[in-house]
Amino acid sequence: MSSIPILILRLEGVLQSWGEHSKWGYRDSASLPTKSGVIGLLGCALGIPREDTRLIDLHRRLKIAIRADRAGIPMVDFHTIRSQYLLDAQGKLRGNIGEYSTLLSHRTYLQDAYFTIAITGDDELLHCLVEALNKPKWPIYLGRKSCVPSRPVYDGLSNQYKSLEQAIQEIPSPESGQMIIETEAVHGDTTIERRDISIGNRVFRSRSVTRKIIRKEGVKGVSE
Repeated sequence: MSSIPILILRLEGVLQSWGEHSKWGYRDSASLPTKSGVIGLLGCALGIPREDTRLIDLHRRLKIAIRADRAGIPMVDFHTIRSQYLLDAQGKLRGNIGEYSTLLSHRTYLQDAYFTIAITGDDELLHCLVEALNKPKWPIYLGRKSCVPSRPVYDGLSNQYKSLEQAIQEIPSPESGQMIIETEAVHGDTTIERRDISIGNRVFRSRSVTRKIIRKEGVKGVSE
């Protein structure tokens, strides 16, 4: 079996937030990055607007695997928004014209998390992504615009692995201990569903993934 090209990303920051089931005043964060969030990060590097159909094409052309090198600590931030122009679920103005309305929201973040992402696709596309990540058109963030990475997210383009599963298990890590890995499921796997495939207009469909726990010994100097 021949090797395949693998784009390696390292997602590390003081805060990250990967919404998967957010509704109205509650903005959640999944424990692992979402595929839509990773595609959005790549879209920022390429300069692709949020509702552009090229993002849907990236969903189709790229496969990803995720490893939680350091899971992070959940934190809930309480927000109060006050404005004369707040809309309700039907798109109508809250309150009367000229009056201030208040909206409460709870937003969940992961503190001090560190994730490794392995991505595969056709070689030309991956090289295009490398160029964009090195010179991003727009600022890159980790799920939300307030979540700034603490290091460059691009970590290399490798041709030494034969599958995403092998790559996400064997890519060196600066951390040690038990780590969760998530890969896109193949036939016969025990799966869970993640609703993180964008089909446009902020509508998402589910994909099947499989998760397992591995143990790694940290390698000093890796991605530090």
